[in-house]
Parts: sequence; C-alpha cells; structure tokens
Amino acid sequence: MKVGLALGSGSARGFSHIGIIDCLLDQGIVPDVVAGTSIGAIVGACYVSGHLERLRKQALAINRLNWTTFFNPSFSIDGWINLHQMQMFLVKSGVERKQKCIEDLKTPFGTVTCDLMSGKEIWITKGPVFDSVWPSMAMPGVFPPVEGPEGRWYIDGGIVNPVPVSLCRALGADVVIAVNLNNDLLRRVEIEKQSKGSNRKNERSRKNFCQGQKSDSVDQKGD
Repeated sequence: MKVGLALGSGSARGFSHIGIIDCLLDQGIVPDVVAGTSIGAIVGACYVSGHLERLRKQALAINRLNWTTFFNPSFSIDGWINLHQMQMFLVKSGVERKQKCIEDLKTPFGTVTCDLMSGKEIWITKGPVFDSVWPSMAMPGVFPPVEGPEGRWYIDGGIVNPVPVSLCRALGADVVIAVNLNNDLLRRVEIEKQSKGSNRKNERSRKNFCQGQKSDSVDQKGD
C-alpha cells in the first residue's frame, strides 16, 4: 500500500508542513508519493530532494529585520514580492534551478498550478523541480504569472486545488495524508458570522424588552 502526502497551500503557514513531515517520519510513516500546492510545493520539493533541513534553516532565519527584503516597494506589474530574493530563498532551501528533474527523484512528486486563461487545473509531474514549484506559488497580485510551455501562463495552484489529494492518487497513492492549512480560517469566518448573528439577535431582544418596559410604564401612568 502506497502512502501519499498532499501538502496544501497557505502562505507562510506552510512552513508548518516541515513539522508534519517530522512527525510522520518519527512514527515510521515515509510517504511514497508527495504532491504540493503553492507553499506545499516548496516544502514537498525540498523534502523529496533531500533538502528539508536546508529549508528549515532558511525558514528559521526569517525575522522582523530581514523579512522586508522579500517585498518590492515599487509595486510594479511584477507584483509586490522581490522575485530575485524569493528565487534565492528557494535556491538556498534546496530548490535549485535546472539541476534536478522530477524524473530523477526517488519519490514520485508533482505540483498543482492554474492556467490563467482557461482557469483549468494543471499538474506538473515532469521537468526541473524548480520549474514545477515556481508557477504553483505564483499568487495573483503578489507574483507575476509564470510562462510555461506553448505560451501558457500559470498562476497559484491554490486557486483550483488547495490540497492536492487528487494528484497524489493520480501518482499512485492508495491512502493520502492531506494537510489543509486553511480549515481554521473557514471555521473562523463561520464563527464570526454566527457571532454577528447572535449579537443582532441579542440586540433585537434587548430592544423588544425595552419597548415592552416602556409600554408597561405608559399603561401604569394611564391607570
């Protein structure tokens, strides 16, 4: 039985994927297949390339002083991320350009991206590892679209498949361990909606009570 690991999108929260992998390995669970979307593609690529520790080191080195170097203050059409700095982060983390192809990896690996023109989900399971990660994390407005084969333009895969369970199964996984980084955000929105609804209900009840008290007071004066 092959175990797949689907690492979902979720921006900087995705560094928690490193801890998930640590826990799985501690329990003797070694993924036979790995698929990632956006930040999940970065962590997945580092893991299957044998560079998870390099990524951990780079992630832990980010602090309040140096994190601003990742931003582009000019707000150009290229987005507001410093592309060179981000690419250097990937290279230092082990996602090196043109040096390793997915076909050369011991563990089947794939990433999810989205065709900008059609909105269709695209799976990248061949070619340089770097070229599979970069389009998967091209969040609109933050990164510019990435040009792929045949003149296609790709954007962040989280738009179409934030947790790539389907890709894991397509790569041969019988059982998939899926890591969803956005579930708590959806719950938070639902809780906020319920809270607002409850507050409105309480406010209506308070107004009705006050109006009832006022009415009783008027009736007593009339008597």
